[in-house]
Amino acid sequence: MRLLLVLMLSTLFLAGCQSDGTKSTATETMDAATLSKKIQTTRNQIYNEKNNKFDTGKAMEYIESCQAYAKVSPQDPEAAKYLFQAAETARSIKKYDLAMTIYDQIYKDFSSYPKAPQAMFLKAFTLDSEMQQYDQAKAIYQEFMDKHPTDEFADDTKFLLENLGKSDEEIIKQFEEQQAKVKKEE
Repeated sequence: MRLLLVLMLSTLFLAGCQSDGTKSTATETMDAATLSKKIQTTRNQIYNEKNNKFDTGKAMEYIESCQAYAKVSPQDPEAAKYLFQAAETARSIKKYDLAMTIYDQIYKDFSSYPKAPQAMFLKAFTLDSEMQQYDQAKAIYQEFMDKHPTDEFADDTKFLLENLGKSDEEIIKQFEEQQAKVKKEE
């Protein structure tokens, strides 16, 4: 009987701890002004200069606050700025999938934000340089070139497309060979 009671209580406890798959954080109930203050405070706590390291917990708190701000105040120009900073923070702590999700959100939901094209570029760059997913990176680089051929990152994108998957050593060797060829032709 006692064992049965313990099993029933354990089952109830475990059932109570289960999530329905939705994320519930304190930031979801905050207003824009409170979130803005939290973002400013948390941003200053992300990097620990004493040990020269990122505090991943504070970084995630910062990212969540930025995302919550964008939900609460999607029309505020600060929302896109905060999201962009959140994506860069996610990249810094190697949360690449999260960074790319945020870059997508910026490009889709904040298309008038001046750095929206850069968000697309950074998504491709992350796939390329950090995740070595060259096929996906190539498709997004190409989409970037098709949609933003005059953007300030267009030249970088062209170079990256031409050298996709190559190591730094291979690129340097190729450059040196081109320079030698030019000198011979002179």
